[in-house]
Amino acid sequence: MATRFSHSAHIDAHLETVFTSYGDEAFWHDRMAAIGSPHDSLDEFVTTGDSTTVTLTQHIPDEDIPDVARKVLPGRLIIVRTTTYADFDGERFSSSARAEAAGGLGVIDGGSEAVSQGGVVVESATGQVKVSVPLLGGKLEKLVVSHLTRFFDAETQHLNRWTAAR
Repeated sequence: MATRFSHSAHIDAHLETVFTSYGDEAFWHDRMAAIGSPHDSLDEFVTTGDSTTVTLTQHIPDEDIPDVARKVLPGRLIIVRTTTYADFDGERFSSSARAEAAGGLGVIDGGSEAVSQGGVVVESATGQVKVSVPLLGGKLEKLVVSHLTRFFDAETQHLNRWTAAR
Protein backbone atom coordinates (compact mmCIF):
# COMPACT_ATOMS: atom_id res chain seq x y z
CA MET A 1 0.00 0.00 0.00
CA ALA A 2 1.24 3.51 -0.82
CA THR A 3 1.28 6.63 1.34
CA ARG A 4 -0.48 9.65 -0.11
CA PHE A 5 0.78 13.23 0.21
CA SER A 6 -0.30 16.75 -0.67
CA HIS A 7 1.52 20.04 -0.65
CA SER A 8 0.53 23.61 -1.45
CA ALA A 9 2.93 26.41 -2.35
CA HIS A 10 2.52 30.14 -2.91
CA ILE A 11 4.71 31.81 -5.52
CA ASP A 12 4.81 35.61 -5.60
CA ALA A 13 4.73 35.94 -9.39
CA HIS A 14 2.44 35.95 -12.38
CA LEU A 15 1.31 32.54 -13.58
CA GLU A 16 2.96 33.00 -16.97
CA THR A 17 6.28 33.87 -15.28
CA VAL A 18 6.14 30.64 -13.26
CA PHE A 19 5.30 28.52 -16.32
CA THR A 20 8.02 30.23 -18.36
CA SER A 21 10.53 29.61 -15.56
CA TYR A 22 9.82 25.88 -15.62
CA GLY A 23 10.42 26.04 -19.39
CA ASP A 24 13.83 27.71 -19.01
CA GLU A 25 16.80 25.33 -18.90
CA ALA A 26 18.84 27.95 -17.02
CA PHE A 27 16.27 27.79 -14.20
CA TRP A 28 16.96 24.07 -13.69
CA HIS A 29 20.72 24.48 -13.64
CA ASP A 30 20.35 27.33 -11.15
CA ARG A 31 17.98 25.29 -8.99
CA MET A 32 20.34 22.30 -8.89
CA ALA A 33 23.19 24.61 -7.89
CA ALA A 34 21.07 26.28 -5.20
CA ILE A 35 19.37 23.29 -3.56
CA GLY A 36 20.89 20.13 -5.02
CA SER A 37 24.05 18.19 -4.45
CA PRO A 38 27.21 18.62 -6.55
CA HIS A 39 26.48 15.22 -8.13
CA ASP A 40 22.97 16.11 -9.41
CA SER A 41 22.46 16.29 -13.15
CA LEU A 42 19.97 17.58 -15.69
CA ASP A 43 19.57 14.51 -17.88
CA GLU A 44 16.87 15.70 -20.24
CA PHE A 45 15.23 19.02 -21.02
CA VAL A 46 12.66 19.04 -23.83
CA THR A 47 10.25 21.83 -24.70
CA THR A 48 7.65 21.09 -27.37
CA GLY A 49 4.62 23.23 -28.06
CA ASP A 50 3.08 24.07 -24.69
CA SER A 51 4.92 21.49 -22.59
CA THR A 52 8.31 21.06 -20.97
CA THR A 53 9.69 17.75 -19.74
CA VAL A 54 12.59 17.76 -17.29
CA THR A 55 14.51 14.71 -16.06
CA LEU A 56 16.91 15.17 -13.15
CA THR A 57 19.11 12.71 -11.33
CA GLN A 58 19.32 13.70 -7.70
CA HIS A 59 21.85 12.31 -5.21
CA ILE A 60 20.46 12.46 -1.70
CA PRO A 61 23.22 13.28 0.81
CA ASP A 62 23.82 10.62 3.48
CA GLU A 63 23.03 13.11 6.26
CA ASP A 64 19.50 13.48 4.83
CA ILE A 65 18.84 9.75 5.03
CA PRO A 66 17.52 8.43 8.36
CA ASP A 67 19.41 5.53 9.96
CA VAL A 68 16.51 3.12 9.43
CA ALA A 69 16.59 3.81 5.68
CA ARG A 70 20.37 3.58 5.44
CA LYS A 71 20.18 0.00 6.68
CA VAL A 72 18.21 -1.13 3.61
CA LEU A 73 19.88 1.00 0.94
CA PRO A 74 22.22 -0.88 -1.37
CA GLY A 75 24.48 2.19 -1.54
CA ARG A 76 23.98 5.87 -2.18
CA LEU A 77 20.37 7.04 -2.62
CA ILE A 78 19.92 8.22 -6.19
CA ILE A 79 16.55 9.47 -7.44
CA VAL A 80 15.65 9.91 -11.11
CA ARG A 81 12.84 12.44 -11.32
CA THR A 82 10.85 13.29 -14.46
CA THR A 83 8.30 16.10 -14.52
CA THR A 84 6.21 17.42 -17.41
CA TYR A 85 4.68 20.90 -17.20
CA ALA A 86 1.84 21.48 -19.66
CA ASP A 87 -1.61 22.81 -20.47
CA PHE A 88 -0.93 26.49 -19.78
CA ASP A 89 -4.10 28.34 -20.76
CA GLY A 90 -3.49 31.73 -19.15
CA GLU A 91 -5.37 30.78 -15.98
CA ARG A 92 -3.75 27.49 -14.95
CA PHE A 93 -1.22 24.83 -15.87
CA SER A 94 -0.57 21.33 -14.65
CA SER A 95 2.29 18.91 -14.18
CA SER A 96 2.76 15.19 -13.88
CA ALA A 97 5.77 13.73 -12.11
CA ARG A 98 7.43 10.42 -11.37
CA ALA A 99 10.52 9.79 -9.26
CA GLU A 100 12.21 6.42 -8.93
CA ALA A 101 14.87 5.37 -6.47
CA ALA A 102 17.74 3.53 -8.08
CA GLY A 103 17.59 -0.16 -7.34
CA GLY A 104 13.79 -0.26 -7.42
CA LEU A 105 13.37 0.61 -3.75
CA GLY A 106 10.60 3.10 -4.29
CA VAL A 107 8.50 5.23 -6.59
CA ILE A 108 6.79 8.58 -6.18
CA ASP A 109 3.95 9.40 -8.58
CA GLY A 110 2.07 12.66 -8.57
CA GLY A 111 1.16 15.87 -10.21
CA SER A 112 0.22 19.44 -9.56
CA GLU A 113 -1.98 22.26 -10.70
CA ALA A 114 -0.95 25.89 -10.60
CA VAL A 115 -3.54 28.69 -10.64
CA SER A 116 -3.45 32.44 -10.19
CA GLN A 117 -5.14 33.52 -6.95
CA GLY A 118 -5.16 37.06 -5.67
CA GLY A 119 -1.90 38.13 -7.29
CA VAL A 120 0.08 34.98 -6.40
CA VAL A 121 0.35 31.54 -7.91
CA VAL A 122 -0.92 28.66 -5.82
CA GLU A 123 0.60 25.36 -6.85
CA SER A 124 -1.09 22.33 -5.32
CA ALA A 125 0.65 18.96 -5.59
CA THR A 126 -0.69 15.52 -4.75
CA GLY A 127 0.72 12.06 -5.13
CA GLN A 128 1.75 8.85 -3.50
CA VAL A 129 4.94 7.23 -2.30
CA LYS A 130 5.49 3.47 -2.56
CA VAL A 131 8.54 1.90 -0.92
CA SER A 132 9.12 -1.77 -1.71
CA VAL A 133 10.86 -2.93 1.45
CA PRO A 134 9.14 -5.69 3.43
CA LEU A 135 8.16 -4.74 7.00
CA LEU A 136 9.69 -1.25 6.73
CA GLY A 137 7.88 0.09 3.64
CA GLY A 138 5.18 2.07 5.46
CA LYS A 139 7.63 3.62 7.90
CA LEU A 140 10.01 4.56 5.08
CA GLU A 141 7.14 6.03 3.03
CA LYS A 142 6.32 8.39 5.91
CA LEU A 143 9.98 9.43 6.06
CA VAL A 144 9.95 10.09 2.30
CA VAL A 145 6.81 12.23 2.61
CA SER A 146 8.49 14.26 5.38
CA HIS A 147 11.57 14.73 3.19
CA LEU A 148 9.37 15.72 0.22
CA THR A 149 7.70 18.46 2.26
CA ARG A 150 11.09 20.01 3.13
CA PHE A 151 12.27 19.58 -0.44
CA PHE A 152 9.11 21.17 -1.92
CA ASP A 153 9.53 24.11 0.47
CA ALA A 154 13.14 24.60 -0.68
CA GLU A 155 12.04 24.40 -4.33
CA THR A 156 9.35 27.02 -3.71
CA GLN A 157 11.82 29.36 -2.03
CA HIS A 158 14.14 29.01 -5.01
CA LEU A 159 11.29 29.60 -7.48
CA ASN A 160 10.29 32.74 -5.58
CA ARG A 161 13.87 34.06 -5.76
CA TRP A 162 14.13 33.19 -9.46
CA THR A 163 10.82 34.81 -10.46
CA ALA A 164 11.52 37.92 -8.35
CA ALA A 165 14.65 38.49 -10.44
CA ARG A 166 12.66 38.35 -13.70
